[in-house]
Amino acid sequence: MKDKNYIQGSLFEEDYLIRTLGNLANSSEVALTELVANAWDAGATLVEIFIPEKHGEKLTIEDNGIGMTKDEFYSRWMKLGYNRLKHQGKKVEFPDDLKLNRFAYGRNGVGRHGMLCFNNEYEITTNKNGVKSNFTITTLSENQPFLIKNESFGKSKKSGTKLEVVVTKNLPKTENILEIISARFLHDPKFVISINRQTIQLEQHKGLINSENIEINGINLTVNLIDSKKARKSTIYQGIAICKVED
Repeated sequence: MKDKNYIQGSLFEEDYLIRTLGNLANSSEVALTELVANAWDAGATLVEIFIPEKHGEKLTIEDNGIGMTKDEFYSRWMKLGYNRLKHQGKKVEFPDDLKLNRFAYGRNGVGRHGMLCFNNEYEITTNKNGVKSNFTITTLSENQPFLIKNESFGKSKKSGTKLEVVVTKNLPKTENILEIISARFLHDPKFVISINRQTIQLEQHKGLINSENIEINGINLTVNLIDSKKARKSTIYQGIAICKVED
């Protein structure tokens, strides 16, 4: 029903949302890191990223997480300032066949807008409960900061989400992105990130400063200290300590 208790609602410049996102909309490093964090929060164990060599080609991010239903997409992805803690809690939900324990990074629902760093329009395909949902998202509207331009639905036998965007700006450099994202997520060997089919192991990371074996109350630990600034001077993620329990 149309609300007749007002004369005029708000209008938005087509770049309104992009101008409010700061580094997320202008730094490919920040954008991709936040999008990988979204996959982490979705219970993914594998994230595959493809970065093209030039503008005008597609960048894709695909995970094997829990995915979203149509209703979840509407109420989560399409809600500005979505409060994950309020609606989903701190713990990550995994696909049915996984029994893992993980805390979510997401708090204020901003990271999902990372694709806008590369274009003001992108596609998202998400699979859950046997249904594949495809949406085209755009910011080209005066009436909404962002909206669903097209949608379609079909059958699916898998779970997870795939993001696709034609890169028109802020083309990432593959080698830099791999180092930076690895520095943040290497602490969990059950979370694998691939960029253009390349992965990086902890011992190969350029920012690895020191690695020591220690014993605490009979538990053997390998403590690794990474300074991601060594891999990329401009990164905002640095000084990360990683502990891994040895079997």
